[in-house]
Amino acid sequence: MEDEEILALLRSRDERGLYELENKYGKRLAVLAERILPAQDAAECVNDTYLAVWESIPPKCPEFLFAYTAKICRNLAFNRVEWNHAAKRSAVFVELSDELGKCAPDVSEKVQQQELTRAIADFLREQEEEKRQIFIRRYWYGDSVKELAGAFGYRQGKIKSILFRLRKQLWSALKKEGMV
Repeated sequence: MEDEEILALLRSRDERGLYELENKYGKRLAVLAERILPAQDAAECVNDTYLAVWESIPPKCPEFLFAYTAKICRNLAFNRVEWNHAAKRSAVFVELSDELGKCAPDVSEKVQQQELTRAIADFLREQEEEKRQIFIRRYWYGDSVKELAGAFGYRQGKIKSILFRLRKQLWSALKKEGMV
């Protein structure tokens, strides 16, 4: 079923919309959540995602259903990580935060966050498709360097090098924008 049809079902408050959403994107959402959480927590997170989608459509009507749903799932998963590890954080996400933290400033206010988001999006639009995919898969989906190497047919060292250069270029772009 196409996204427009699923959205129409959700807007009309037809529960078949959730069933179709699960059929179309359930496995991808589960993989996304399982990269962040243990399997049982990930399953709960995916179910919470469906509830959040149900409660938000309408009034919202996303242009890209998977991206909208994945963002909800990812945010719920990170909230769960924070809740599960209150004082101690997951080592994988500390590593990812440290990598990006060296080139992105700390932002606390919503306006600053939106400006940073825009600047990063602009930076990524300027990159070659493959480099953009590597960056997004590493820092949005949390793929490991090993997984990226396998997916793109490179050695791990090459992936690390690409990511290092992208972070360095991002830092320069943010500096040029006056954000660092």
